[in-house]
Amino acid sequence: MIRLINLIKKNSQRIVYSILFASLMVLTVYSSIVDNTFVPAISELSIDERAEFHSTSYQKSIKKSRNSAVRLISVDGNSGMVSTFSGTYVKSYGNYFVVTVAHGMAGPCEFTKVVYNRELYDCVKVIEINDMQDYAVIQVDEIKSRTAVRIPQDLPRNKQWHHSFTALSEVVYTGYPNSIGPLSVGGKVAGANGTEFIYLDSYAWEGSSGAGVFDSKGKYIGYVVAIDVGSTDFGVQVLNNVVLVIPAFKIDWTKTITEAE
Repeated sequence: MIRLINLIKKNSQRIVYSILFASLMVLTVYSSIVDNTFVPAISELSIDERAEFHSTSYQKSIKKSRNSAVRLISVDGNSGMVSTFSGTYVKSYGNYFVVTVAHGMAGPCEFTKVVYNRELYDCVKVIEINDMQDYAVIQVDEIKSRTAVRIPQDLPRNKQWHHSFTALSEVVYTGYPNSIGPLSVGGKVAGANGTEFIYLDSYAWEGSSGAGVFDSKGKYIGYVVAIDVGSTDFGVQVLNNVVLVIPAFKIDWTKTITEAE
């Protein structure tokens, strides 16, 4: 009888332990599911510019690219045509400017606005429109929500340009393709046409023009002007992944001193 009682006790203990173990497993699995499907508050969600899988210098490049990117809208007063494109907010010798593409400037200064986060900022003065190198520099008042690229500190100097022209070196630009953005797009240097263009293996679309391109060391190396177009037996083929960039040394930065108000 005593043996029977002891056997029943042991079996009862085993059953209790089994139930506890099973309950613990269920709780563990449930906790794992909750952790993996948990969605943070909307206020906590944002683009992480410090992704750990990037090198420290490339993280800084991404941040610099995103913090200086702006969108522009220019209106032709006669035809009513609206042009939307991208630009880079810069500070040069104490004044603030936006560097963009000449082909985006549909209208005069008073019909051209800089846009960021649904806020409009006036064009103070057109410093230069250079059709040959396809760039425009316009003066603006300080935009406190943006961080200006410093000129000349953030430009490559001397032999630093070799890095910008090195095949497969990493780059990043932030712009407004198809009026969406700001969108940051990575890529690599694919080649160059002498010193006229840098070719990127990246991606661009209408509206990306004017976006500032930064190398992996955070230097402003140029601006997006176009994507390549080829011809085949079946007609014209647009190469969205071959992006043409004009080097920043093509810009006459001295005019930000001599022409600024």
